[in-house]
Amino acid sequence: MASVDRRKKLTIDEINQYWRRMKQGATKPELHKLTNAIRVLDLALAEAESRSSLCHRLSHRSWSTVRDDLFDILLSSFPGYFIVYSADSSAIEPGNNWPESGTLEFYPEQLRRRDDACQAQLSRVHSSLQLRLRWCFADGRQTTTPEDFASYKECMEELNNNEESEEARLLLEQLYQSCADEADKLKKIAHRKWWQLHYEARGCSDRRQKSQLRKEMEQLEVIWGRSS
Repeated sequence: MASVDRRKKLTIDEINQYWRRMKQGATKPELHKLTNAIRVLDLALAEAESRSSLCHRLSHRSWSTVRDDLFDILLSSFPGYFIVYSADSSAIEPGNNWPESGTLEFYPEQLRRRDDACQAQLSRVHSSLQLRLRWCFADGRQTTTPEDFASYKECMEELNNNEESEEARLLLEQLYQSCADEADKLKKIAHRKWWQLHYEARGCSDRRQKSQLRKEMEQLEVIWGRSS
């Protein structure tokens, strides 16, 4: 299970609220909150893909959209270092051709550990961000600052302020509400599941099985918060 920094840990319903406030300009991006929100969503979405537990009920498409946007906000808001990988996972040296498909790995400057990096498929990075990254890469650069993505931020501000963008804002509101409704419903289911695992672990005499039950409880806590 991926580690999550508990100083700024967010449950999945809190992630939706935090994302909404950032999109509305009511709060500024915070580095630890952003990276941990991305990690929690990665855990939840991995569960949804494997269909191995409660999280298979998660709407993969909607929460993937939230995850993509959080990555774009992270990339455009903080200075950092990036690595580009080809489709076969080989790192590409700057100055070489940008791959048609592959992965972007971003290391925020203020975070030093290897596992502090966040990844995204190139196809899912916003086109204006990717264009600027390609220019940096062609110049032999693998570092970026928020100033590199001024055009992306201007585009986002115009989207928020332009009356012609009302339809896009309405679609976002629908997505916020859909995610909020789903998170509220699944949080209740997750907490019932947590208590079921709790009682199973208490009555289990097999150490290996008990350890596995506790790991499942911990993962539910990371994504949905601990049941009171």
